Amino acid sequence: MKTLLFVFGTRPEAIKTAPVILKAQQDPRYKVLVCSTGQHREMIRPLFDFFGIKPDFDLDLMRPGQSLTDISTGVMSGLNKILLENNVDAVVVQGDTTSGFIGSLVAFYHKIAVVHIEAGLRSGDILSPYPEEFNRKGTALVANVHFAPTDTARDNLLREHHAAEDIYVTGNTGIDALFEVKRKISTTPEMQDAIAGRYAFLNPKRKMILVTVHRRESFGTPMEEVMKGLLDLSRREDVELLIPLHMNPQVRASAAKIFGSQAQWVDKDSFINPENKIWLCEPVDYVPFIYLMDRAHMIITDSGGVQEEAPSLGKPILVAREKTERPEAIVAGTSKLIPLEQRRFLKLATEILDSADLYNSMSQAKNPFGDGRASERILDILQMTLRNEDMVTTPEPPVRSPIEPYDSQHLHI
Repeated sequence: MKTLLFVFGTRPEAIKTAPVILKAQQDPRYKVLVCSTGQHREMIRPLFDFFGIKPDFDLDLMRPGQSLTDISTGVMSGLNKILLENNVDAVVVQGDTTSGFIGSLVAFYHKIAVVHIEAGLRSGDILSPYPEEFNRKGTALVANVHFAPTDTARDNLLREHHAAEDIYVTGNTGIDALFEVKRKISTTPEMQDAIAGRYAFLNPKRKMILVTVHRRESFGTPMEEVMKGLLDLSRREDVELLIPLHMNPQVRASAAKIFGSQAQWVDKDSFINPENKIWLCEPVDYVPFIYLMDRAHMIITDSGGVQEEAPSLGKPILVAREKTERPEAIVAGTSKLIPLEQRRFLKLATEILDSADLYNSMSQAKNPFGDGRASERILDILQMTLRNEDMVTTPEPPVRSPIEPYDSQHLHI
């Protein structure tokens, strides 16, 4: 039995790590330890409840206004203590967060194997997204096993001269999580009714556009240009915007500046004006967010996870970023980069809303990110690669199951 320590701090990490943790807990080959850094405690707690996961360690790092340096030193100190006091065969990190990078670095210092889930994503610009591009490249330098979600991600790692025998294409574990949530919602009518009731203010005669923006590199003028474009878009009679607003003060200040009285907070205002076209709400838990993605006509986002998930629900995605480390979605036709400039932003969004052919081509494209079986592939590969030594030694790679993209038409809730 090998002991795996999963380290994560943000909601996206928790979502994509949860299906691997659940399968590992049911697998007699593994002992599972879970460390939450506590960065997004309130946002993660509903996920723990939904998936039935209880952390073994909580670093309690949630602090208002803390810097990346504060987070880094907190993770380093807390995880160092955990590794000194527990026998761990491998530290498992996910994606491109600061907690993931620092977690991998501390494991490296302890000469413990580093397993990187969702490895190999690259934008090609060290400052975009910031600091994620650096985090994922830094994690790759110390990782012993790279679980790449796609062939493109694997090729990125190969170009950086990481050993081919240490790289495995598994699909994205976020799709595993999406399928599990979809299954639970579709088989639990009371859950579906309760979620739908929260959003009864949405007008079924209008096309709901779901919007999430939060990237640090877009703070200031770029984000405000996007919001100006959204304000213009809301003047169409056939649309309404639902914007779960990130809690970062800079994001909220920009929203207040641009939207002003044209937007209504649905969970703060006592009177809901049915004529309103821009709805603001607090960040939405993962399970109802899946419902909202399925309810949406189109999605505008700068989130990496949404770019991966929405194609499985047949939703066109406009990516509000200059670059994306997920070009597979662009190539597959499920997503388009939307300019961070008011007029060009509005032009592209309008084209997709008005062109049935363009909309249908995006909504019916196949999801390039996986088939919902990434977690079981990861655990099978780890069983072959982990040895009794402190570090990983890798045998000949196993025959990998082909990952066929799912047809989005079959995945509606």
